[in-house]
Amino acid sequence: MKFRSRRYKREKEEMSYWPSFVDIMTTVTLVFFFIMLISMALSSLFVDNISKKRDAIYKEIQSKLDSNNVNPDVMYFNKEEGKIEIKTETLFDTGKWDLKKDGKNLAKELNEVFYKILKDEKLNKEIDYIEVVGHTDYAGTTIDNRKLSTERAMSFLNSMVPINSDLENGFGGKFKASGMSEFETNPKKEDRDREEYSKKDMKEVKDQRKIEIKMVFSNRDLEEAIKSRNLKREK
Repeated sequence: MKFRSRRYKREKEEMSYWPSFVDIMTTVTLVFFFIMLISMALSSLFVDNISKKRDAIYKEIQSKLDSNNVNPDVMYFNKEEGKIEIKTETLFDTGKWDLKKDGKNLAKELNEVFYKILKDEKLNKEIDYIEVVGHTDYAGTTIDNRKLSTERAMSFLNSMVPINSDLENGFGGKFKASGMSEFETNPKKEDRDREEYSKKDMKEVKDQRKIEIKMVFSNRDLEEAIKSRNLKREK
């Protein structure tokens, strides 16, 4: 008995040099992954560099305040927010904007601090401007408080950067003043609408009466990144 052998025709497969879809997607994913790593590394270095410059400014400010034995209960440097907070309870008479002697002495100390900082070209480039902001409590009308807070800010700025001083002649364009009245520190409408305020009320809101000196830096978009990174380090 003969068995017929079946031969299946084998076709010689030609080699394909075209990559498969999976290969393409894998390559693209790897490329994006490495780009992301490089971007994160560069971003971290950039943030570190900016942070070091800010730290240099902050240390200079704190060192000067410490050397002048500034009372932290009156003038406090908030490094987290990058601003100097000055309690105005004893610096102005009630409802007045004329800066008293103690306030003028504080302003003079800050004149020296900012002149030394802005004279340093590297630090100078990091600061867009320095803003003096006045705040009042919620007693009185909003219109009166807007005027009073602005006038107090201007009064302090004029004492800190007097006409024809080295700071004014060299860096006067770096400074500005504004008033926030009571809104930033106490936005509650029911408090602002009160007709009478007791001594207890005034004592409770004494911290709202203040001057803030804010440094606005050139790389504002990195502020939150720096703050977030610092908070993670503290944790």
